Formats: sequence, structure tokens, C-alpha cells
Amino acid sequence: MRRSSDLPVDAPRRRVSGRGVLIVLGGLFLFVLIFGRAIARFYVDYLWHDALDRGDIFWGVIGAKVTLFLGFFAIFAVLAGLNLFVADRVAPETFPAEVHPYVERFHDLFGRRLRLLRYLVALLFAIMLAIPAIARWQQWLLFRNSKSFGVADAQFGNDVGFYVFQLPFLSFVFDWMFAAVIVVLLLTIAAHVLNGGVVFVSPVPVIRQATKTHVAVLLALLAVLKAADYWLDRYELTNAQTGIVQGATYSVVNAQIPAIMLLILIAGLTAVLYFSVAKTGSFRLPVIASALWLVVSIVGGVIYPAVVQGLIVNPDQESRESEYIERNVRATREAYDLTEVDVRPIEFDDDLTAAEVESDLEAIDNVRLLNPTAMLDRFVFDRGDVSELTINDLDVDRQSLDGKDEQVFVGALELDLAGIPNRSWQGLHLLNTRGCGMVMAPANAVTARGQRPVYQTVELERPELYFSPSLTGYAIANTESNERECEEPHQYEGELGVPMSSFVRKAAFSLAFLDYNLLLSGAIQSDSTMLWVRGINDRLEKLAPFLSYDADPYPVALNGRVNWVVDAYTTTSRYPYSESVGDVSRSSSSGLSSSDNYIRNSVKVVVDGYSGDTTFYAVDEEDPILRAWRSAFPDLFTDFAEMPDELREHLRYPEDLFRVQTERYSKYRIDPELFFDRTGAWSIAQAPPGTPTAATTTGTATESTTAGSASRNTFAVEANTPRFSPYYTYFDTSLPDEPLDEEFVLFRPFVEFSTDNSRTQLQAYMTASSDPDTYGQLTTYVVQPGDENQLPDGPLRVASDAESTELISLRISRDNDGGTGVVFGDLQVVPVADGLIYIRPYYVTQSQTGSRVSQTTEFRAVIVSHDGQAVLAQTITEALTELFPGFDGELDEIAEIDPDDPAAEPTDPDDPDATPVDRTSDELLLAVNDLLIEADAALASGDLGAYQDKVDEANATLAQAIELLGIAPEPEPESTDDGDESSEGDEAGDDEPATDDGDESSSDDTDG
Repeated sequence: MRRSSDLPVDAPRRRVSGRGVLIVLGGLFLFVLIFGRAIARFYVDYLWHDALDRGDIFWGVIGAKVTLFLGFFAIFAVLAGLNLFVADRVAPETFPAEVHPYVERFHDLFGRRLRLLRYLVALLFAIMLAIPAIARWQQWLLFRNSKSFGVADAQFGNDVGFYVFQLPFLSFVFDWMFAAVIVVLLLTIAAHVLNGGVVFVSPVPVIRQATKTHVAVLLALLAVLKAADYWLDRYELTNAQTGIVQGATYSVVNAQIPAIMLLILIAGLTAVLYFSVAKTGSFRLPVIASALWLVVSIVGGVIYPAVVQGLIVNPDQESRESEYIERNVRATREAYDLTEVDVRPIEFDDDLTAAEVESDLEAIDNVRLLNPTAMLDRFVFDRGDVSELTINDLDVDRQSLDGKDEQVFVGALELDLAGIPNRSWQGLHLLNTRGCGMVMAPANAVTARGQRPVYQTVELERPELYFSPSLTGYAIANTESNERECEEPHQYEGELGVPMSSFVRKAAFSLAFLDYNLLLSGAIQSDSTMLWVRGINDRLEKLAPFLSYDADPYPVALNGRVNWVVDAYTTTSRYPYSESVGDVSRSSSSGLSSSDNYIRNSVKVVVDGYSGDTTFYAVDEEDPILRAWRSAFPDLFTDFAEMPDELREHLRYPEDLFRVQTERYSKYRIDPELFFDRTGAWSIAQAPPGTPTAATTTGTATESTTAGSASRNTFAVEANTPRFSPYYTYFDTSLPDEPLDEEFVLFRPFVEFSTDNSRTQLQAYMTASSDPDTYGQLTTYVVQPGDENQLPDGPLRVASDAESTELISLRISRDNDGGTGVVFGDLQVVPVADGLIYIRPYYVTQSQTGSRVSQTTEFRAVIVSHDGQAVLAQTITEALTELFPGFDGELDEIAEIDPDDPAAEPTDPDDPDATPVDRTSDELLLAVNDLLIEADAALASGDLGAYQDKVDEANATLAQAIELLGIAPEPEPESTDDGDESSEGDEAGDDEPATDDGDESSSDDTDG
């Protein structure tokens, strides 16, 4: 080695090049970016959980992951290290002279470090195999905290808790062990080759006896592990999806399980034969046994069950599968909580009288005139069309208005990040940080002015919404930048954000979010607060990822703030013999999985929209899965008894759970012996199309159902058609001749099961109560045939007949042309007295300009049907008057003014003929449309006097609209243009030609 003093004096010094500096700096940057960011994200995660006082979740999850990693790492490290140690101990004392060239080159390369290299490779594999185990932390916690269901499976007699809590983790452990031993086997063989235990002197290598024994022991261990895995596979078959129903059916029990038992014996015999290699030195017998094992696994596991299914089961399927169908029926009822459904027979009179309807007006008084989906754009246009705010969803709730409980729609004014004018970093994160308040309107009333929702003021102390379902990203409150005001200037007073109190915290968030503004902004002070994970479901999934969450949080005003209520489910796909959710009707945003076959709405989560405070209320104390999670995280859940009474009054039975329950109940309500033929089975009633259509079997509804997977199911499959979506409503749950007992429920009707969609008669309907005293009670009302053994028509037939009625069809044709369109609301089934009335709102949509809302929807009329007759009128009262001659009741449907609209003018009490409110030109022209339709109806009925009155009123209303628009120009004598003449006629008002033009103009406007 040359010393520096030996170098020539004039030798050039080696300098570090600029490229080298850049490479070093780039490497450091990548190191910080990758590893530093991981550390920063860990740190800010801790700060977030700590701010919410949820360190138990943070450290509990980390503890479970670390335990699994260290445990599986240690198992593999010990197993691999022990086998490598044995391989070294049994290695020949002298290395063979004739070895493979690659082996020789390997020894030359690593020399004495070869042994260390092998152990380092083993540790690397230990890390690689231990990392996947981290993802099993939920199974590990459930395994540690397993509970009993108190129900035994029908095949093996084990408690269901074994399948839900223990079997998943045990199956993973044995699968992992099998894979780990294979890796150890490969490492061991490599060690023996490098140690000279295997010599490649000919095409057939020479293996020393010690090496054979070592490899044979590992192969025997693999056979033992596989035998244990087979043993667990028997239990997995209780959820098999290969038979007529889910679970172990005839061919599984009588062919596949016996084949598995045979495989266990063969695996055990093979293990013994591999152990015998230590004495015989020959692999011949164990190899033959392994080949036999492979043949039996194919024949016994696949071919034999298929033969039994084809030759024994299929020719006599009903009797062969009857026992297993009964298991499936009973397990499915248990898993979906359908064992305590209250079944009530009910019979309807086909011919209600006016007096009977008048005696039961309470049943009609709370019928919804408005539909949350159809009216969302109306709410946004009227109350949410602000650049920074929007209404993303309308939810149905109940509220006491004027001393009476009524259905209401509530919508939160959420922050609309996409609509913020100031798109700078400050605008997105410091200025626009929150939504503002709530909007509410009764569902059963509209205003006289334009027939719009009757908006109500929701009084809130803190209307600011720093947390809401649609919010993403982060915001920083209490900075030097003034946040956008709601009602008055306000600084965030919540205590659950992360204080930006130090440079380290700013730097950590900056690196975690890759946003340097957090570090450099002078507006962020020491008392500024980081609000992160602001989306409601994002927040819940971060706090408790082991629960499933409904995708529709709904707002409730409580203690002067907006609180978000979310339904959380405990689910599993491991319940023996229960049918999975599959393709049954769920909304596209459902939090339920198609593989779930056990569901409980065991938790209600409440998130404070102002502070972000999150409370998990344990609703179902008997649910074993919830009890297991409460054992794992005892401080996370709050007893349901501690929920405020004011909040309980606003809880709703979850719609997605009800969808699944009604679908499963429609097939599984019948006795098991009738299940095969579907005798007495129901289907969810067909959904009427949401827009006018000639073919009533198709429509805009997207929800459809099938009876099951046709590939494995030989049952008759019901028609794949849109099905009736459940809706919330006040419903009289009493039977005829009983006192009125209204409850806030979810409602869904049934028709008789059919494969061709031909059965449309109403067979029954189910309700799920949301009232505090009866919450969760499922009630089925089974409709009894009438005097002529006939059932009443179901929703699809009623809607189709109503739409084809001459006057209604004419109205639809007028409103569904040009710039307007017709949309129908929910078809509501209303038991009244001893009869049945169907009520369906009728809306008209029209395009909007100068607004973010492209079109708005207005209530125009209502369709009321009974006993094959249907009428369309402006109010339910008018429709009942026409449908039931002599009816003299009245419902409170039209509000004289909008109490929350300062532009609305009250009527003059001294002038009964005064216009109730001032109307815009658009509203006047739409009123002309309605008047002309009423004129046509009067003419069709032969009432010429009423026809003339309506035409005169239409002309007068049109004149008001023209005057309000101010479109009539000053007369120009020299002009001979027809348009000018028409304008002059309009301005004159009482000129005959002008009146004719006005009629034509209004008619064109109506059609357009």
C-alpha cells in the first residue's frame, strides 16, 4: 500500500466532482423523504390519537402488530437457525475434492464468511415472512378475546365463536407454518450442498445419510402440518358455497369430509415413512406415498364429490338436501336477526268511503309530499347555492313542529372545497375551514309560493362545521388569517385538534403531508390548531377500522351543535351455514360486504361537527363480536344508557341493514320443508320507475335482486328487475279497530315470488321501528285476500295504472316536454281505516342558469290511487275530494308563507281574495301551465263553466307575468313586424288579439 508521502509532489489531488456532490445530496434527500417521512407520519399519527385521547387505540393496534411480527419472526428465526446449525454439525469434516463448479466458486467468493451469510439470509427471510403477519392483527385480537355465541353448529357441534374468533387465526398460523417450513427446507438443502453433504459427481447427486435424514425430517414435518391443515379445513366447509345453499351440504358431508379424513390418514402415514428414511436411507416408499396422496386429493377432493352430487344428489335433490337446507334456513335467520319478527295478519276493504277516510286522516297527515333525492337540487338552489358551501345530502328525520311530531328533511351546509373562489394555499387551508349550519324543512308540506319546501330555521350556538362527511385534507384554525365567517367572527374553541406549538410539529406535518407551506407560513402561530382527518367516515375508520360503517352519516342538532350519527356494523363471513349477503339489494354506498353472512348494527357513532369529538355507543350488548372488541379496547365504547335522550329520539334504523334483512326474510321466512320449491316465498315488490315511461318494468331505479348465484343454485331465480327501495315514514302500526299508534319506521313491501315478474299483487309489507321504545322491532303485516280471494295491487301495477290514466297521461305529456321534465316521488303505501291508499308526489324539473345547480325540482301535484282509480290534484285534500265523493276533510299541506323566507309576504286577512304571496315571472308562467291543465280536465269532464273560469284565470296570470317581465316595448307606429304587434297587444292587456296571442304564448311555454 502506497503512503501519501510516496506520491510525486506534482501529482494532481483528487477532487470531489459536482456530480458526486449531487449524487450524495440526492441520496440523503431520498433517505429523508422515505424513512424520514415514515417517521413523521408515525409521529403525527400519534399526535392525532393523543389529541383525541385515544392512545389506547394507537398503542393497542401497534402492540398487536409488534407482537405478531416479533412472534412470527422469532418462530422462523429459531426454526431456520436450528436447521442451519444441524446442517453445519452433520457436515463432513473434510470438504469433498469433487464438487460442482458453482459451489467451489461460492466458497472462493465468501470463504469464512459463508456461515454468517447463511444466517443473514435466514434473518432476511424471517423479516419477509413476518411482515405479512402484521395484517392479521384484527384476527389476533379476536382470537385472544374470543367469546361464545351460545349457538352450536349443526355439523360438528362447535360453538359459533370457534368459527368466528379462533378458526381464522388458526388457519393462518398453519398455512404460514407450512410456507415457513418450505423456505427452511430450501435453506437447509442449500446449506448441505454448500457444506458438501450433496456431491454432484454424476447426473445423479450423491447424498450423505445425515443429509437424507435431515431433509426427510423436514418433509415429515410438512406432512404433519398439512394433516393439521386438513383437520381445520373440515370446519371451513361449514361455510362452503358449492351446494344448493351455503354450508356443508350432502355431497360435502358424505363425500368431501370423508375424503379429507382419508387425506389426514395418508398425510400421517407419509410423515411416518419420511421419518423411516433415517433408518432405511431410501426415499422410495415416502415418494410413492406422496404420489398416492396427490392422486387421492384429486379424486377424493374433486372427482368423488362431483360424482356423488351428479349421481346421488341431483336425481333426488329435495330429499337428499332437506337436512342441510334446514340448517341453512335456521342459521340465516339467526345471523340476520330474523328470529323475532312480529307477524300480523291484515285485511283491507277494497271500497273505502269518504266517512272512513275522514275518520282516519291522521294516517295520511304525515305522508311525504317531498322526496329527499328529488328535492336535493331544490335545497341546494334555495339554501346552499353559495360559492363556499353546498348541501351534499338530504336525510329524513323527525322533529316537533308547532307541538306535533313531523317528518323533516335535514341537510348540512358543508364546506365545498371545489367551489372556493380563493384557490391559494391560504384559501384552501386557512381561510375556508368550515361549513355553516343546517337546513330543515317538513316533508309533508310545501309553500303556496311556488310549492317549494317550507324551510325552517335551525337555531345553533355553534353552527360551524369543521368536520363533515365530504371534507378531505386538513385545515388550520386560529391563525392570523381570518377564517370565513358563518354568522359572526369566531375562533375555533375545540380541544381535539393538534396544537402547532413547536417547530418540530410544523416540520413533522410538513414532511408527512409533503407541504412546505406548513413550515414556512407566518400565519401559523403557536396556538394554531391542526384539524386533520375531517371526513366523518375517514375519522371512524382511522379510530376503529375493525367495524364496518354505513356510508350515509346523518346530521342531528344537539346541544347547539350539529352532530353526525353513523351506523356501525359488526360483521363476519364465518357464521356456519348462514347465507352470505351476496348480490341482494344494497345501496351502492353500503358499508356491508357481499361476503358477510352475519350482521349486527351494534354501535351508533356520534361525531361532533364542531369539535370532532367522537363517541362509540354500544347498542347491542349481547353481540359476541362487539363484546370481543370491548375486551380488546375497553375504553373505546360507551354504554348505550349514557346516550342523551334527545339524541335517542333521532336515531334511525339503518336502511342498508333493512334492505338485506327484507331480502333475506322474503325467502327465509318459510318453513325449511317448503324452501326447496319456494312455496310461500316472497320477493321485494317491483319498483315503479322514477320517471314517466311506457314500459313500466324498466326505469331509473338501479337496485335489483336475484335469488342467488345461478352457477351453484338450482332454485328458481326471481326476475332481475328494479326493486322497491325502503323509505322512512310515520306509519300507523296498529291493526284495524285499534287506537292510532304512529311510529317512525322504515317501510318495504313484498309481492309473491315469481320468475317472470308476473306477480305484482301486494303480499305483505315489513316495517322496522326507529322509535326509542320499540327501536329495531321488525314487524311484518301479511295481507289477507279479500272477499273475492284477491290481493290488492302492488306498487308497480298501481303506478302503471295511474300513469296510463287519461288526464294524468295528458298532464305528463305537457310537463315532460322541452325544458321541463316529470319526476315521481316515493310511491307510499298508506293503510287508511280498513282500506289501502297509494300516494305519490308529482314533480317537475326545469333548467337553471347562473347557478351551480343545473336544474331544480318543484312539487306540482300528487297522485292518489285507490281500488284501481287514480286522480292527480294539487294537494292530497283535493285528490281525496275527487276520489271519494262527499269527502269533507282537510290536511295541512300548503303553508301560506315560507317562515324562513324574508321575501315572502303574508296574505291580507281583510281581503280573502288577495294573492297569498308575490310570485316571480317563472312561477306565474308555471301557474299558467297548471291552470290550462285544469281547464283541459274540466273540458274533458263536460264542465264548461269551470273550463272558462280556468282559462280566464290563466289569461290574467299570464298578463301578470308579462307585466312583471316588462318585455312589451314602446309602440313604434312605423313598424309592421308581427312580433311588435303581439307586444302591443300584450301591453294593452284587454285587446282581443292580445288575449289570443297570450293563450298561444302560454301554451308554447307549457309545452317547452
